[in-house]
Amino acid sequence: MARPVRGRMLLSVLIGLVRIAASLGFVWICKRLVDIATGDLDAPLPLHIGILLGVMFLQLLCAIGASAWESFNIVRTGNDLRYGTFAQVLRSTWTGKEAYHSGDAVNRLEEDVRVVTDLLCTRIPEVVITVVQLVAASAYLLLMAPKLLWLLLVLMVLAIVGSRLFFRTMRRLTERIRKQEAEVQQLMQENLQKRLVVLTLIGAERVLTRLGLLQKDVQGQTVTRIRYNTLARGFMMFGFMSGYAAAFLWGVLGIRSGLVTYGMMTAFLQLVGQVQRPIAELARQIPAFIHATTSVERLMDLRTLEQEASDETPVVLSGAPGVRCTDVSFAYPDRDETILEGFSYDFAPGTMTVIMGPTGAGKSTLSRLVLGLLKPTAGSVSLYGAEGEFPAGPAVRGNFLYVPQGNSLLSGTIRENLLLARADASEEDLREALHTAVAEFVYDLPEGLDTPCGETGSGLSEGQCQRIAIARALLREGGILILDEATSALDAETEETLLDRIYARYHGTRTLLFISHRDAISARADNTLRI
Repeated sequence: MARPVRGRMLLSVLIGLVRIAASLGFVWICKRLVDIATGDLDAPLPLHIGILLGVMFLQLLCAIGASAWESFNIVRTGNDLRYGTFAQVLRSTWTGKEAYHSGDAVNRLEEDVRVVTDLLCTRIPEVVITVVQLVAASAYLLLMAPKLLWLLLVLMVLAIVGSRLFFRTMRRLTERIRKQEAEVQQLMQENLQKRLVVLTLIGAERVLTRLGLLQKDVQGQTVTRIRYNTLARGFMMFGFMSGYAAAFLWGVLGIRSGLVTYGMMTAFLQLVGQVQRPIAELARQIPAFIHATTSVERLMDLRTLEQEASDETPVVLSGAPGVRCTDVSFAYPDRDETILEGFSYDFAPGTMTVIMGPTGAGKSTLSRLVLGLLKPTAGSVSLYGAEGEFPAGPAVRGNFLYVPQGNSLLSGTIRENLLLARADASEEDLREALHTAVAEFVYDLPEGLDTPCGETGSGLSEGQCQRIAIARALLREGGILILDEATSALDAETEETLLDRIYARYHGTRTLLFISHRDAISARADNTLRI
């Protein structure tokens, strides 16, 4: 992404440089026109009027072009930055829990991306353009009135030094505000997702009270930052006003003494703005850079998350692969407890195994080790088949059909959820998968496959969501099916039918791993593993 962004920034700078040239040309032509009008310069008036109109037209074109290009650049760069950062988060290594709360991550992907995009598309090009304008205008004024230039620079430097007294405090305040804003988003997102729980616990008032306190903290920190920012800007405004007064009085005294023409005074008053504005703009950008630095750091936290290996060639094993665990031990990084220790087992190709055990024994952890989402702290997990034996990981994950615990449907229609597993699935493929998962009820819904699923499948029962999730998994072409408590919300009769259909269709042709507490499943299994 870096090269396209640099190219777009360079074009913004080039447009700005043309605007600077046109602006200085405007000062030059105005000075000459005033001197022609007062008789201090003998030159053709129509020609100079034509040049003035041409310069003004060029300024107009540059202003329109800069605005249009900046708007396009912001949209394009923001999309690229958000896409790249989201991809990093999506492909990051999973260690048993997410590195960042989803609300915090979304806040970074929205607000911090906006701030950094503004930095790249607006702030940095403006700083480059402003520095060039300052140098060019100062050089022009240096040729006309060196002492006035030095006076203006001294006044503005004093103003900048005064305003810088508050920048370190403003940076600390910005960091606190960004953290508190993320906490506000986390609170709102979590409680909207779990709204039914909040309502049944009569907890709405407590949630709103907590939100109000968080917002009050954000407001207090923001007001404090505004005060410091106002003081800093006050210093800059004082420098700007005193500089303009100095230039005006310099011109008045010069005209009185005969050393300055009316055209020169016109140029002074225009140039003082072109010298002071860049200095004031540079000082104004400093708080914005402080604010943006915090956002850059927060985005870099996401962009530097450890990534899963993506350069490995995917390995697809034919038939029903087996899974071999050899002396596997595992403990989550943030816990002292060892979940599995010295575990060995061979899930033979084409067999059906039920994994049973008390809550917290490590059943779901084992499935994640098999999927290669987690890495054992000792021992090995591998897949094997006619093509050989391969370590569990991203390269062989395509061999799995996986249905996790809980509701795993995404916002969209039922069809869109199913096609997430296989985009080219035909209507017959969808119907067959839904039949196997005992999810034919879909066709009885008013909108059929195009029935919308709300967030986490809202609008459907838990059992319906589970069956659609199973159908989605069955659309994939992998040789190993893992169901992690995927029938927990089904009644006994529906579960019986589902198991019959899966067994009839896949037993012997796929390796089946069921994680369950129910004896009905183990009755059909070739093996029962208790951990």
